[in-house]
Amino acid sequence: MSHIEEYKKAAAYWNYPEVPYGQALREMIRPDDVVADIGCGIGVVSQFMAPLCKQVLAIDKNEEVLQSLQKDLQEKSIDNVKPIHARWPDVSTEDWDVAIAIYHYHFGYTNLEIDTLLRKTRRSGLIISQGVKEREGFHRKLSQELGLQDRQSGCVSSCYVRGRLEQAGFQVTCEEIEHDFGQPVDDKEEAVAFLRNQLRLDESYEEKLKEIAFDYVENIDGQMVFPIKRFNCLLRFAVPGD
Repeated sequence: MSHIEEYKKAAAYWNYPEVPYGQALREMIRPDDVVADIGCGIGVVSQFMAPLCKQVLAIDKNEEVLQSLQKDLQEKSIDNVKPIHARWPDVSTEDWDVAIAIYHYHFGYTNLEIDTLLRKTRRSGLIISQGVKEREGFHRKLSQELGLQDRQSGCVSSCYVRGRLEQAGFQVTCEEIEHDFGQPVDDKEEAVAFLRNQLRLDESYEEKLKEIAFDYVENIDGQMVFPIKRFNCLLRFAVPGD
C-alpha cells in the first residue's frame, strides 16, 4: 500500500478533516469565497472545502499528490477544485479570500512568504501545525527496539509563525487541538508496509517488522489500528483592517 493510500484510509477511518477541523473551516469559509489550500497534499481538505465555497485553489509542489487529487476530482465529479503545481510562495494565481495551510511547515518564516500572504489574502486564514507537545504513539518505542534515532520534535513552527504574522499586522488567535489519527490496517502486509513508510526503513527490516508489527497494534471496535494522537496548534488570522 502506498503512502497516499495509507493516508486516505486513515482519513476515512477517523472522518478527517471533519474531526477535528470541520467546525473551524465552516466558521471561516463563506459560499462565495475563493479558498487557497496551500500545501494541499493529496487534497483531502480541498475536497472537504469544495461544497463550502465557490472555488478551491489546491496548491502543492509535489506532482504525484496532485495527480492523485485530479483522479479523485474526476471520480467524484468535483468541478470547483483547481490543482496548481507551485512551490509556496512562488504562486501565480488569482487572489483568494481565505488561506488554509495544514501541516505546511515553513509557511510563514520569511519576509517573502508573509508579504505574499498579506498581498494575496483578502480576509482571513487558518494554519495548523505541530504544537508544543509531541505526538503520542508507537514511534519512539519501536524506534528504540530497532535501534533507530528518534526523529520526533516539538513545536515546529506555530509560535514563530504567529509572531511573524502579528508583526505584519495580522490579527491572530491560537488554539490547541488534539485528535486521534492512527493508521488502520487489515493484515500483516499492510502493517509492515506502514511501519516501513513511517520510519523510512529499507527492506533489511522486513523480517524483523513481521515478527513485532502486531505488538504495536490496538484493536479499536474490531479494527486493527496503530494508535497515534496528534497535538496541534490552530492559528486563525485576519488581514489588517478586516
